[in-house]
Amino acid sequence: MDIGQLVLEGSSPFPIMWSSHVPVLGERTRRSRARPEIPGAGRAEPPPVIGAERRPALRCSLFAAALQSYKRDSALRPFPGRYASGETKDFEGLLADTNALPSLKELLETVPNTEKRTWDLFSWILSSKVLVIQSTKKQEYEKIQELTGMSGAAVPAPDYLFEIVYCDQMNTKFAETKGERDLIYAFHGSRLENFHSILHNGLHCHLNRTSLFGEGTYLTSDLSLALLYSPHGLGWQRSALGSVLSCVAVCEIIDHPDVKCQVKKKDSEEIDRKRARVKNSEGGDVPQKYFVVTNNQLLRVKYLLVYSQKQHRRPSNQSSWFYTHRFAIMMMLYVLLLIVIGASNSPTFVYYWHRMFDSER
Repeated sequence: MDIGQLVLEGSSPFPIMWSSHVPVLGERTRRSRARPEIPGAGRAEPPPVIGAERRPALRCSLFAAALQSYKRDSALRPFPGRYASGETKDFEGLLADTNALPSLKELLETVPNTEKRTWDLFSWILSSKVLVIQSTKKQEYEKIQELTGMSGAAVPAPDYLFEIVYCDQMNTKFAETKGERDLIYAFHGSRLENFHSILHNGLHCHLNRTSLFGEGTYLTSDLSLALLYSPHGLGWQRSALGSVLSCVAVCEIIDHPDVKCQVKKKDSEEIDRKRARVKNSEGGDVPQKYFVVTNNQLLRVKYLLVYSQKQHRRPSNQSSWFYTHRFAIMMMLYVLLLIVIGASNSPTFVYYWHRMFDSER
């Protein structure tokens, strides 16, 4: 089995297997017991940080982003049961344990000495009975461009690309809902802290804050628009992907009347107004390149585009300092501008200003 490959093992709470010679989380590996020991040989060297480790790194990053959010009570769903007692959630204890987690490379190097508490938290973060995250080659991005109908606009390609593979039960349910209808592919931008819940619970119309064109989940065929809603956020400090990430979902949408968008009537050049407007829309028809999905069963996440800030480092410490303190600098310039405007409108200031220049003459 490839290092880092995610597998679903029925009801097992430990679905992550790192390799044939590294134990499954929380139990010994059967295949490793069958492998004869080589006298004098040490433990196998841990794998380099490559594609296989990106998948668990992504899950840990999304989990950490939700945990560190100011709205963590709603963002961190599901929540690890061992840190909850009734309605009380021990966020501080969970945060302390998360901050103490070693990097995946360090974890594999110290398998025998790793505390059970650490294994339990890692295994919970990486567990899922309904989906597997696969790291895909960047060439798959060209396929996504075709599926979404992206134009040749200058939009940055993602640093990492992941595909979501669902279990048979989920695929069957989605196929039954789809029937003979076509699929639409579109982008959904959101803050990094929201993707832990999105992956586990899906996209829900009623949780969407944008409601100018009615209640629903908003998507677009324009990646540059989706990126506006996906600012970089702090994830897991020890992630192989980088600690500051931005994430955009590529979704499969069933072409159903409950998906509001600008489409033409069948055998006509006229826009279908029933498909173009959501009930109780304040802004009128849904704009071009936008989709508003009003039924949660009609869409699911198929790919995740991940952008890492570490991949785009600034060339000098000076520019990095300005970028880090950009908000404070902008506020200072704004205050200075207000002072100048206020002074220019002050009769007293104007009087002394003219006197100063008159005295110089």
